[in-house]
Amino acid sequence: MDNEEIKQLLVKYITREADEQETDRVREWVKAHPENEQYFAQLYEAWQNMMYLKPELVDEEKAYQKFLSIIPQETKYRQLYKWSKIAAVVALFSVLSFFLIRHYSQNAQSIRLVSASKGGIKKIVLTDGTLVWLNAGSKLNYNTDFGKNNRTVYLEGEAFFEIAPGKKTIPFIVNTKNYTIRDIGTKFNLKSYPNDSFFETTVVKGEVSVEGNIDNNAREMSRIYVKPRQVLRIYYQQQKEKYAYKPDDQHDLKDLNEIQVLQIDSAKMDKYDGWKENLLVFDGNTLDEISKVLERHYNVKIVMDDASLQSIRYSGSFKNVASIDKVLNLIKGNTDIDYTINGNTVTITRNN
Repeated sequence: MDNEEIKQLLVKYITREADEQETDRVREWVKAHPENEQYFAQLYEAWQNMMYLKPELVDEEKAYQKFLSIIPQETKYRQLYKWSKIAAVVALFSVLSFFLIRHYSQNAQSIRLVSASKGGIKKIVLTDGTLVWLNAGSKLNYNTDFGKNNRTVYLEGEAFFEIAPGKKTIPFIVNTKNYTIRDIGTKFNLKSYPNDSFFETTVVKGEVSVEGNIDNNAREMSRIYVKPRQVLRIYYQQQKEKYAYKPDDQHDLKDLNEIQVLQIDSAKMDKYDGWKENLLVFDGNTLDEISKVLERHYNVKIVMDDASLQSIRYSGSFKNVASIDKVLNLIKGNTDIDYTINGNTVTITRNN
């Protein structure tokens, strides 16, 4: 393939507009040479980071400079000069970068942003009929042409999706910072807050596939399927490289991060999706995990004066509890903690 053909295929693949045949051609090109693989991986990583910039950043020159700054110096300069056909590689990078930035700029100007503020929950209906509940402190982005040529959304935070029936040729896709979720069913919960140490999806009905988190040795994308009443939780590694090459076969995500796949009794499903009915359920969660939920739900800042408090575990449920004071008072009755509330700041201390 010449540079022009590579450029078009990579843009379509990275922006998730490639069909199956074009996807196969990209895979073949990536596998053809380690240089292709490394170049593609760095370009894809930069594009993914760009997608999480503020939509207001639509100036192409500024976006281009931001794009270049994301690419590691080692890749931009020293490694490029180690490759054969340097001129072709540099030319391809420059041209492809330009087209990706143009694509980003056009997308940013047509992006719709829906958000749920801390302390609130928002329910929306997408143009294809899909119902989405956004949990506190969450954001959902999608293009104005959603439902026509694509059914792709971008989530930061937590949301419950009840997918409307649609054309099989236009799958419903949720992109998060680290994972892509493809709906093969109808109802699922997705949790991907930036300050949480894990990613989590819970399927109520149907099935979803989760793709992402790259094996540093194999440099291939992994995929796992989550079935009804299953919970997939992936704890992030502190340091990891991320690539985006999708293989023909399936690989085990367990090689990449700590993973939990749990089969959940339907009676306990409200632990994962009860929040949309203003129900908070904790089942042996640590105080650190609980504090993050309470911060978002009640729009407060929680401070602990003793790091050992974070590992205290608690089980309990709270339905339509209007104040965090009542929640903490109940937790206090079953654990060795005390607390004070000053405005929007909650300080938790050890009860000696």
